[in-house]
Amino acid sequence: TTAAAYLEAFRRPERTLSTAMMGVTISHIVASSAATFALLPTLGGMAPLVVTAILTPIMLVFGEIIPKAVAREWATALIVRVYRGLTWSSVVLAPFVAFSNGVVGGLLRLLGATPPGTRHFVSREELKALLAMEPGEADVTSQEAEMIDKIFDLGDTTVREIMVPLVDVTMLPATASVRDAVDLIRDRGFSRIPIYRERETNLVGVVAAMDILRRGAEARRLDDLMRPPYYVPETKRIDDLLREMQRGRMHLAIVVDEYGGSTGIVTLEDIVEEIVGEIQDEHDRSPAPVDRLPDGTYWVAGRANIDELNEAMGWTLPKQDYETVAGLVLATLGRIPRTGEELQVPGYTITVLEAGPRHVAAVKIALAPPRQA
Repeated sequence: TTAAAYLEAFRRPERTLSTAMMGVTISHIVASSAATFALLPTLGGMAPLVVTAILTPIMLVFGEIIPKAVAREWATALIVRVYRGLTWSSVVLAPFVAFSNGVVGGLLRLLGATPPGTRHFVSREELKALLAMEPGEADVTSQEAEMIDKIFDLGDTTVREIMVPLVDVTMLPATASVRDAVDLIRDRGFSRIPIYRERETNLVGVVAAMDILRRGAEARRLDDLMRPPYYVPETKRIDDLLREMQRGRMHLAIVVDEYGGSTGIVTLEDIVEEIVGEIQDEHDRSPAPVDRLPDGTYWVAGRANIDELNEAMGWTLPKQDYETVAGLVLATLGRIPRTGEELQVPGYTITVLEAGPRHVAAVKIALAPPRQA
């Protein structure tokens, strides 16, 4: 396909660059030779000097400076138009290009450098440009392009944005029995359970279901099976976290704030879901974060991310120093609301459906009618 051909050019830029440089060199030689031959009868021995004096600035400006400036400014649009011509030129000039690349590669090997053709030259920006092409031109589906785009966004996403907040984490105290853990794993399908000591913000380790199966019979207390915790700050980028978890073969990390208190957990599944979307299994019982009600309003979970909600629903809920709908409610009221309490934000009416002593579990959102002109 067209996109595959462009990508191949990016993977092997030495071939494209050698063809272009060879063409420029040949055109310079031909132009100089033709001009000299034409002026010889008139100027005699002065012809080469005159041709050099006249053609050098012309070729420098119109053959080097201007084309390169234009190419830098409109690189993506130009490659679509000139690539076919470069392809045909590379066929015609193939013997010369192969010879020059062979010489350059040999010299680089002698110097201990990496020869052309052994490195990948596709940058993030170049790949994004390919994915932004019109449907049918790129050899990827819209879903694949969206996944690749989300991979790029991993470096801009922090752990705080994807973690499961502590209020939603199911955990056990270090003094709990092995039977308590077995019952929880059987009822909820967890493969790992965070363990706290004295208070819930003091997560001190993780117990894996596999460890209970292997050593549960010989353990007296749950903390006998506990694995050491892996703490990460809220501000850590998830692409860095993914690499660390892969190297350490870890599946769960405990998120801490600047004061050292536990604020939530993050798993490999949470990171993968940032790329492929929500992953549901037979044990997932949490409802969808938003659901349309018969009266045209929307039931929304307090944990729903505002950015994702705005993107999915086409809304414009305000976003400040909070990530979720619950954070919006708390920031607007400045306190924990009561169930049934109503508040107004620009363009929306929010009614609290479920609220506890410390958090907002669910709200109802009604779109405000448009103002009359």
